[in-house]
Amino acid sequence: MKWGWIILFSISALSAQALKDQLTQAGVYEEKKQYQEAVTLYKEILNSKGIDKNNKFDMYLKIADLELDKLARPDSSVKYLEMARKEFSDVYRRMDEVFYRLGVANEKLGNYQEAAEHYQTVAVRFQKSKYLSDALDGVERVFRKNFKDYVAFVGEEPITRLELERELENIPPFAKQSYETEEGKQRLLKNIIQKKLLVREAEARKLYMKSSYLDEVQRAREQALIRALYNEVSGSITASDKEIKEYYENNKDKYKIPASVSYKAIVVEDQTKADSVYALLQKGMDFDTIFSRYNVDEQLKASSGLKKDVLQGARPEEVVKTAFNMKVGQVSKPIKMEKEQKYTVIKLVDKKPESYKPLEEVKDGIKKTIESEKAKKSWESLLDTLWQKYNVRIVNEQQK
Repeated sequence: MKWGWIILFSISALSAQALKDQLTQAGVYEEKKQYQEAVTLYKEILNSKGIDKNNKFDMYLKIADLELDKLARPDSSVKYLEMARKEFSDVYRRMDEVFYRLGVANEKLGNYQEAAEHYQTVAVRFQKSKYLSDALDGVERVFRKNFKDYVAFVGEEPITRLELERELENIPPFAKQSYETEEGKQRLLKNIIQKKLLVREAEARKLYMKSSYLDEVQRAREQALIRALYNEVSGSITASDKEIKEYYENNKDKYKIPASVSYKAIVVEDQTKADSVYALLQKGMDFDTIFSRYNVDEQLKASSGLKKDVLQGARPEEVVKTAFNMKVGQVSKPIKMEKEQKYTVIKLVDKKPESYKPLEEVKDGIKKTIESEKAKKSWESLLDTLWQKYNVRIVNEQQK
C-alpha cells in the first residue's frame, strides 16, 4: 500500500512538471511571435487529462486572447469563451474575465447588441471586477452603435446620431463653434462618411498587408498598451492629507510670498520742485491734484502714480529701498534718482510682510506633485522587475 502512494505521488509530480514544461514552451512560442504554435499547444494542454480547474480556465482565456489579439480571429475567440462559460457556469468567481472578453470580441465582430449585454453583465454583476471601468466605457461605446436614430448608411453600416454627436464632442473648443450649426453638422457627417469610405477602399485593396501599415499599427499598438499599463500602475496611487501636510512643511519656501510695498510717486526734474511737492503733501494736500500738476514721468500717468506690490530690489532701487523703510501713510523726503537724474517724492499706501500661501490654496497642486512622484517611482520599480521577469540579455558586440 505504501508503494502505491509513492507511485501515485510520482505520477502526479511528473504530470505537474510536464504541464509546467508545456506552459514554458508555449510562452517561448509567444515571445517568438509564433502565435499559432502557442495556440495549438494551449489546446493540447486544455484537452489533457488531469489538468486542474484553474489551469483549464486559464487555457480558455489564453486561447481566446491569442485568437482575438494576435491572430485577429474574434469569432474563434468567442467560440472558446463560450466553451469556458458552458463548462464553468456563469456563477464561477472569475467569469467576469470571460464576459468582458466576450464584449470585446463581439464588438470587433460588429455584434453590438451582444457586446452591450456582456459589458452590462460585468457592470451589474461584478462590481469588484478589474474590468468594471472598461465595461462601463464599453456599454457607452456600443450603445452609440445600437442607437436606432440613424443619420446615414455606408452600405449596410449605419452611422447613428449619437456617433455624430460624439464626434462633435471630440472637436477642440476653438473649432467646435463652426460645427454646431445644422450646416456644420452636415459637414462633419460628410467627413465621417468620407473617412469610412477611404478605410473601406484601403481594405478592399488589402493595404492592411503592406509592411508600412503593419509597422505603423505595431507602433501605435505598443504606444497604446504602454499608456494603458501606465494608467493601470498609476491609477490607484493617491496622496493622503498627512503626506500633503508634510510636503507643505518640508517645502514651505516654494509657497513663500515675498514682502512688498505699494506707493504713489511723483517724479520731477529738480530738487526745487521736489521740495515744493514734499511741502504740499506734508500740508495734507490731495495727492492726485499735486501729481497732475507736477509729475513728468509718462509711464506713471496711466496709473496716477501708483506702483503696486513692488518687491525688494526692484527699480528704481533708491525709491524702493526708501519705501521699505517707511510706514503706511508716510511721505518721503525728495529722493534723487541717479540714473534718471530726477527726483521723486513718494507716499506709502500699503506694506505687506513676507508670508506663505495657505495650505488649502496649494493643496491640489501638492497632491498632484506627490502622486506624480509616486507614479514615477512605481513605474521605475516596475521596469526594474520586468528586466528580470522577461530575462533580458544584452549582446556585447566585442564578445563576438
